[in-house]
Amino acid sequence: MARVPIYNSFAVFLLVIGLACINADDTEDPEIDIETFGSRNQLLDSIFNDSLVLGEYLFARSEELCDKLIDDEMYRNETSEELESHDAVVKNCRRRVVDRLYPSEDRYGSKSEETLLLKYGFANIQKMVNQKYEEFFADIVQRMDNYVKGLTPEQQTRTTARNLSKWSDKIKDAPTLSMKNIFYNTCMRFYYFDRGV
Repeated sequence: MARVPIYNSFAVFLLVIGLACINADDTEDPEIDIETFGSRNQLLDSIFNDSLVLGEYLFARSEELCDKLIDDEMYRNETSEELESHDAVVKNCRRRVVDRLYPSEDRYGSKSEETLLLKYGFANIQKMVNQKYEEFFADIVQRMDNYVKGLTPEQQTRTTARNLSKWSDKIKDAPTLSMKNIFYNTCMRFYYFDRGV
């Protein structure tokens, strides 16, 4: 019996949070806000799902390279994992290759590892991965911009539209692929974990 008041309190808490989210845009028409909020979430969810597909592509290219690389004696000596199982060597290889392919300013690994990766076609794979990321960022910027343009003039002045435009501009204007990626990740964190209005 003691649990019933806790559940009721939790339900009231969720109701208050929901009302705060609905009214967070300083609007007078909550019906339009709910519709805008829902369509914005559909946009963000579709963008996030596309990023997962891109991640799968990155992992597939890493696996492709590691299949060639792990049998090379120089790689085994470089990673000092001769005593580990084949699965551990493959897992470590994938992690290291993904770290190098992922658009980031930080690149880890030794010069000899880089030479070995280049021997097995890393430069071509990195070029393909970078092209996929460029296409992804251009596409999501276009989708965000189209979404905002499709809103009514009144909706375009609200926080939701202004935030989407801000993130779109940051991604579009970023000078490097790694900076675009940083802004994209920050945008997703903002909407999924921070405020997100």
